[in-house]
Amino acid sequence: MPFSFLLPDIGEGLEEAEIVEWLVTIGQEVERDHPLVEVLTDKASSELPSPVAGTILSFGATEGERIRVGDLLVEIADNTDQASDTEHPTASLPSQRLTDAPIPPPEPAPSHRPKASPATRRLALSLDVDLTAISGSGPGGRITSDDVRHADSHSSLNPTSLTTRTGRNQQGESAATGLGQATPGRHELRGVRGVVARNMAQAWSEIPHIHSMDEIDASLLVDFRTRIRSIDRPGSGAVTVLTIAAMAVVRALLQFPVVNGHVEGSPGETMVIPDEINLGIATATERGLVVPVVHNADQLDLFTLAERVAAVTTQARAGDASPSNLAGATFTITNYGSLGGRFATPIIPPGQGAILGLGAVAERPVALEGAVVARPTLPIVLGADHRIIDGDLAEAFRSAVVADLVEPLQLLVSS
Repeated sequence: MPFSFLLPDIGEGLEEAEIVEWLVTIGQEVERDHPLVEVLTDKASSELPSPVAGTILSFGATEGERIRVGDLLVEIADNTDQASDTEHPTASLPSQRLTDAPIPPPEPAPSHRPKASPATRRLALSLDVDLTAISGSGPGGRITSDDVRHADSHSSLNPTSLTTRTGRNQQGESAATGLGQATPGRHELRGVRGVVARNMAQAWSEIPHIHSMDEIDASLLVDFRTRIRSIDRPGSGAVTVLTIAAMAVVRALLQFPVVNGHVEGSPGETMVIPDEINLGIATATERGLVVPVVHNADQLDLFTLAERVAAVTTQARAGDASPSNLAGATFTITNYGSLGGRFATPIIPPGQGAILGLGAVAERPVALEGAVVARPTLPIVLGADHRIIDGDLAEAFRSAVVADLVEPLQLLVSS
C-alpha cells in the first residue's frame, strides 16, 4: 500500500505552508529521513524528511502552491511492505515458482542534486553560483555558505565568466541577483516575498495607523555606545544604537502595557495585553524581510539583550531561524537607518499594536543656545494602532523612549 505523507503540524499554530522546492523526483527511491521538500510558512523555511524508505509515486502539490496541514504532501511506495512481500512470495504471487530467480529491485534514480541547506541554496541563487560545480567541504560533502562565497569570489575574478559584476550577462540578460533586480514580465509573489506581501496587505487594510515622529540629539547616546563597547564584559561588544533603543522600548512598554497589546477580531472586538514582552527585530535578508524575535526581553539586561538581538538577526540572515524564533512578537523595531534612511512610516505587523522605526545617526545642523551647530541626531518614528492607542498615549510612550535615549545611563539602572 502506498504511504500517504500529509503535511505535518510544524508548530506555532501555523495552518498552511508553501511548497518552495521538491528535492526529489517521481520514481526516485529514497531512504528514511531523506530530504523530500522545502516548505515555507509565515515563520520560516524547513526541509521535510521522508518518514519511510520507498519510491516516490506522486506529489500532492506543485512548487509555489500553498497547502494546509493535513493535506497530501507526497505518496511513497513503502519499501518496508515490499520487503515483507519478498519474504513470503507465495502469499501475494501464488503462481510464482520458488525456484524463479528473484526480480531485482529497480535501480535508484541517480540524484545529482548537491547537498546543501535551504539557506545555502538561496545564497547560491542570489550570487548566481552553480552548486553542481562546487565540491562541498561540509560533512558528507555538504556544500556550505563559505563554499558558495568562495566560488563567487573566484567567478568574479574570471574574465571568461558569462555574468559580469554589472548584473548582465554577455547576452544582455539581467542576472537578477542584486537588490531590486528582476527580469521584465509577470512574477508570482512566492516564498518570503509572498509572505511579506500578504502580511503587509492585511496590516494596512485592518490597522488604522497613526505615526509620531521626532529627531533627538544623540550626542550622549553615541558616547554611551562607544564607552559601553570598550567595557570588558560579555555582551558589551554587541551593544549598538539598535539594542540601546530596544532596551529603552522595553522600559517604556513596562510603563505603558497597552502599547504592548493588540486587537483581535475584525473590525476590532478584543484588546489583548500579553504578560511578556517579545521584541521583533525587522531584518533584511537575501530572501526578503523577516522578523526574528527576542522572547521575554523584559527579563534581560542591556548586555544580554544585545547578545540576543545579534544572535537572532544573524540566524535570520543565514536562513537558520526556527519557526519559534520568528513567532510571538508583541512589538517590533525596524532599523532602516542601517540602510541610510532618515524617516519612514513603518507598517505595524499583524498581531501587534505598535512599531518603532529608527533612522540613521548622522551629524546634522542643530540650533543650540542661539547658534547652529553640527550634532549627531537620531530620527525615530512610532507607528501605533489607533484602535487602542490614541495620540496622547503615543506621545507619552515616544517621550519615555526618547528620555532614555538622550540620557542612556538610565538604562544601566536595571542592568
